[in-house]
Order: sequence, then C-alpha cells, then structure tokens
Amino acid sequence: MSSHRWGTAPDFVGPRHELRERLLLDLLLSANPGSRVLDAGAGQGTMSRRLLERGFDVTSTDVSPEAVEVLRERLGERVLAADLTDLPFEDASFDAAVLGEVLEHVEDDAAALREVSRVLRPGGALAVSVPGNPARFGPSDRWAGHYRRYTRAELFETVAAAELAVTRCVAWGFPVSALYHRHVYERYVGRQGARRPRRRRQRPALALLAALLRLDRLFVGVERGSLGYLLLARRP
Repeated sequence: MSSHRWGTAPDFVGPRHELRERLLLDLLLSANPGSRVLDAGAGQGTMSRRLLERGFDVTSTDVSPEAVEVLRERLGERVLAADLTDLPFEDASFDAAVLGEVLEHVEDDAAALREVSRVLRPGGALAVSVPGNPARFGPSDRWAGHYRRYTRAELFETVAAAELAVTRCVAWGFPVSALYHRHVYERYVGRQGARRPRRRRQRPALALLAALLRLDRLFVGVERGSLGYLLLARRP
C-alpha cells in the first residue's frame, strides 16, 4: 500500500513517538512481566532499547530488511527478520510482547495476534498501541501503508479472536497530539510525500511540541478527540 521508503516519515521518532512509547512501556510494566520480551515490528529499535535498559531479555523482529539492518546495528544479535503472521519461535517462548504501532500495517491483523498469542506463555502480557478513529483515516495513513484505524470495539474484537483477555485499554493523544496530527502532520505529509524532512529547520518546532505534549499525559483515557489506543492483554 505504501510508496514511501522505510524510516523517512516526518516525526518518525519525534516527540509524539517518544510520548507514545513511554506510555506503552508504563502500561506493560504495570503487568509485572517476566524477563523474556518480544518486540515485534520493532522499527528503529527505540522500544527495544527502552526495554533493554530496564534489564529485559529482548528479541526484536521486523519484516522490513531496512529495519532489520538498522536493528542489528543498534541492538546486536537478538534481531530476526520475521513476518508477524508467521513467527519463527516455539509456543510459549516469551513472557511478554510489544506491538507498538504495528497492527495497522498488517493486512490480516487477526492472524498476527493469534501468532503473538501462540508464542506467549500462559499468563504472558501483550502491550499494543494502534491509531484510533477510522473517520480520521487520511493522507498520512495511506502514505505510511496503514490498512486501518481502529474503533475500541474493533480492537477488542480482534484481540478476543486471538484468545487474549483485555485487562486495560485507554485512549491517548488528546489534545496536543491530535491537533498536531490533524493540522500539521497530515498537511506536511500531503505536501512532502516521501521526501526526507529537513531536521535542522524542524528542531525548534519539535522542541516546542515536546514541551506541549506534556499536557497530553494529563488527558490519557479521554476518548473523544484522542489519537489512538493503548491496550494491555494477557494470554489466559
């Protein structure tokens, strides 16, 4: 679906990405997971690095050859090229798994979740973040190769079909993240396409955005106007 080259997205690892990862990591840690963690669709490895810094035994995967190359340079040997719907691991291999902004990129998201459920041990935890509100599907979604944005009900249904039990689900990204996405990010992608952003010119604006995003932490859980969902589930 997507025509852009991997890793060239504006704000790809910018302030919103960092906020979302911190919130998702906090959600995972609230489940007191065991040490073996799968970071599937690990991208540039920022979540994997956060997990490693906290002492977890992390295995990182991605289907993109470019991503795998970057992951191996940054993280070392515990990196594998793998399709999320066909993971090369035995049953019950992991205590926890993370899918950070991954499911929307997978055509058969239900199959992907079933596969993640398979490699989780009984009682294992899964932390997921996805974009919300299908009505907001727009230029950045098409450009990034998203198949969908989720409603809460759709996300719950897909997770339940994988025989995973939701323990918590909260909306995030209101008000600053959502406003930025609608009025800045979407317009930028529409104008720039796959061209690499000029980081030097963006630095002051990104610093301001990072400061403003602190406000979003106060509104985690506010559904109306939010940008996406953070979900925690367990394998029974």
